[in-house]
Amino acid sequence: MKTVRYIFLLLSFFVALSCRKEVNIKLDTAYEGQLFIESILYPGEVPKVYLSISQPFFNEEVTPQEMFARGAQVSLFNGTETELLRPDSTFDKFRCRWVPFYRGGLLAEHGKTYGLTVTYAGKTYTAATTISQSKVNIDDIEYTAEFFDVYGGHDGVILRFKDMPGEKNFYRFQMNRFLDTSRHHAHILEVIENDCTNGEKFWITDLGRTIFRDENSDGKEMELNAEVSFEYLRGDTAYIFLQSLDEKSAAFFEDIDNQLQSILNPFVEPVFLKSTIEGTIGVFGSAVRSDPVLFVYPQDNP
Repeated sequence: MKTVRYIFLLLSFFVALSCRKEVNIKLDTAYEGQLFIESILYPGEVPKVYLSISQPFFNEEVTPQEMFARGAQVSLFNGTETELLRPDSTFDKFRCRWVPFYRGGLLAEHGKTYGLTVTYAGKTYTAATTISQSKVNIDDIEYTAEFFDVYGGHDGVILRFKDMPGEKNFYRFQMNRFLDTSRHHAHILEVIENDCTNGEKFWITDLGRTIFRDENSDGKEMELNAEVSFEYLRGDTAYIFLQSLDEKSAAFFEDIDNQLQSILNPFVEPVFLKSTIEGTIGVFGSAVRSDPVLFVYPQDNP
């Protein structure tokens, strides 16, 4: 019996050796990055256009500064005048890094149509959006310790509001919080080391990944279940908004959410992003925010 056992072990060893094979991966050094454009206009705010260059999968240079498309010419036409946007940046205190973009000086206005023109590396890209969405305010907010969606169970908030009748509406959740590094991101937790704030509090914006449509609910009372991204303790406060997006932007962000589902679930069909900007990948659109509602967490996060 021992002899049979030894023979079996030897056979297993040789089989394991025969299954080993070294695979050399040859990286394509001729990779040509593609321009990515992202800009959502909000009434009453200056326009910001984020331009970045896609990178090879194994490239380590993936911070916003490293991917920023420098030297681009970015302009915005509002129907009467054209404004040239200038390079600017803000400091992300949560991740301790600069985030560059192109910034305008004229406030976006409701009811106007805007044309974006971006020229980079000898190519020109154009897109347009009209800020015509209705402003839909929140009637009530309720905390929920658990709700379920395609990703599983989450804690978060429930927004209640009345849909604007006679329109195609596309809603997204937004939460603004003033916090410090003791409140970690729920999906990152301690992975990000923050050593640049020294206990200072700073504002963060949490945008919902899910787009809510008013199909079959036109003019009716609606509920929106939103997962929150950051940890919280009882008594923590936040300002919550309801965003009304234009249809093309809503479809773009919906595709991103569906793409995430296909990555996490092998039984979900892959989704390809439908750009709103011809010739490249990206989104140029608009959103109208509701009035902010102050929310106080009634308990610690589960």
